[in-house]
Amino acid sequence: MSKTGKSSGNAGSIVALIGIYALIYIVCSAMFIGLFHTGILKNMEVLMYRGVVFIVITGLIAAVVMGIVRKFWGFITIRDIIMMFVIFCCVNMVIFTLVPVTVERSVSVFMLSYMEENSDQTFTQESVGEVFTSKYVEDYGAFEKRFNEQIVTGTIEENADGTYSITPRGKFIVEAFRTIAEWFDTDRRLVYPNEN
Repeated sequence: MSKTGKSSGNAGSIVALIGIYALIYIVCSAMFIGLFHTGILKNMEVLMYRGVVFIVITGLIAAVVMGIVRKFWGFITIRDIIMMFVIFCCVNMVIFTLVPVTVERSVSVFMLSYMEENSDQTFTQESVGEVFTSKYVEDYGAFEKRFNEQIVTGTIEENADGTYSITPRGKFIVEAFRTIAEWFDTDRRLVYPNEN
């Protein structure tokens, strides 16, 4: 075969491989989203943990599908199977933590959504703050939800007298957050609440 024939064959394989990656990624991403609408792991109350499990499950499915495709197209390698899993998990983890987890936790999302639902009104900063406190914090139990998440994740624990203490795992996470805060120059008050 001539060099031209080889190069066009290689180009065709590359295009086909990109297409296979894209198709498997799209289908398995749809499966990932679909899992949230099933009863699977409904007892796992922390959205982040449920999402991570679903990402790993669908990432493994993506890798298995790539392995099946390999039986029909010899240009797919073991490296492609591994890369399918890694790429799928990495991309979806970034999207999941940036969008759904942010939507679930964000004060900004709540504030804007409330103002949109009541767009026939105008607001002062104080009135929005009062709504946030009465609805988001009190009615929706935002603090209780976050507090219980920390118990589930093992960063705080209940003492015999009914009080709570931070665990070694919790202290480790705080130190990690403080390091990240230093690296990216974020608001120190969130990681050093006693500082003025």
